[in-house]
Amino acid sequence: MKKFFLKSSIALATLTLCSGAFASQYPNLPEVIAGSETGALVGDTLYVGLGSKSDLFYSLNLKDKNAKWEAIPAFPGGARNQAVAAGVDGKLYVFGGFQNTDIADNQTAKDAYSYNPADKKWEKLTTRSPFGPSAGTSVTTYKDKIYFFGGVNQNIWDGLFQDAKAAGEEKGKVFDKYFDMSAEDFLFNPIVTSYEPKTNHWANQGYFPYGGRAGAAFAVVDGKFVVANGELKAGLRTDTTEIGTLGKKGIEWKAMQKLPAPTGDKSQEGIAAVMSGISHGTYLVTGGANFPGVAENYAKGVNDHRKAKANKTFRSEVYALDMKTGVWKIVGNLPVGTAGAVSVTYDDKVIIAGGKTTGNKALTDVKTMSYDGKVLTIE
Repeated sequence: MKKFFLKSSIALATLTLCSGAFASQYPNLPEVIAGSETGALVGDTLYVGLGSKSDLFYSLNLKDKNAKWEAIPAFPGGARNQAVAAGVDGKLYVFGGFQNTDIADNQTAKDAYSYNPADKKWEKLTTRSPFGPSAGTSVTTYKDKIYFFGGVNQNIWDGLFQDAKAAGEEKGKVFDKYFDMSAEDFLFNPIVTSYEPKTNHWANQGYFPYGGRAGAAFAVVDGKFVVANGELKAGLRTDTTEIGTLGKKGIEWKAMQKLPAPTGDKSQEGIAAVMSGISHGTYLVTGGANFPGVAENYAKGVNDHRKAKANKTFRSEVYALDMKTGVWKIVGNLPVGTAGAVSVTYDDKVIIAGGKTTGNKALTDVKTMSYDGKVLTIE
């Protein structure tokens, strides 16, 4: 296999891109789920679907080198965006998101479903999420529980689109008022919750003291919960990262180092709708999107991100975390800026499927990245 080697000026790590741009070991997503944003790993099978106003789900057997994406029964909860998914005890679980309803478009959902690969059937669970999960919620699994972090305020989000519908041709004024709110007034969810499938029980895992956010990276690394960046309000990101320890009274949090600024950028704007996973023991965060210049404007009292006239930028940087020191460094770049893709850890690699890129173009690429402490390899 032909390989190209580049040096990262910040991390001094070697980036390996295989066969031209990259040669994926997995087939591309079917076009009908291009840009999909919901998925999870169940055993050796990757499930991807929903998003792009679709109720479709597909599966891929990662152990079979000749496997192709196979359609599973359509999701019974209907087409929706930004639902979250997790794999526990051999089943796929899907929660929340938002969808168009008779009341208004983009209304949040509290329902939950499981899919059993053994009988290929979906089941609507006799439960509902206490806080969504709504737009921008992140999930991770730990010891047979699913943990939920962040997300928009459901009442504010739902009300926005209800008010816009009622306003008709004057809906622009509704959005103007929304975008002009401060980050504090967006009231993003700061409560971390967990769901245990075997008991059908939700639990409060404590308050996140650094402000609610949406679209953050959220994972368990070496038994610790790690949060990286996310959105504080429409258009505004944060560059902070935090680490949490689970105790009897929930998760206790403390601040870590901020993400470093990419080469050529005046500062780190922060990223949201990122992808992440663990490779050879190192936690990697990549991609996402931001609006360069919005944070600087916000610090000057300009709440509406549109007034910064900043272009939505899809990021490609790959950040690696040293858990011993809490220090992040940039170790390379994706072939193309990507946000909102499905990402899972499998066989010491991070699989990245779908997502979107510049111009909100839907992607079908399925890439892998691995990092051994010195070399970042993207295939």
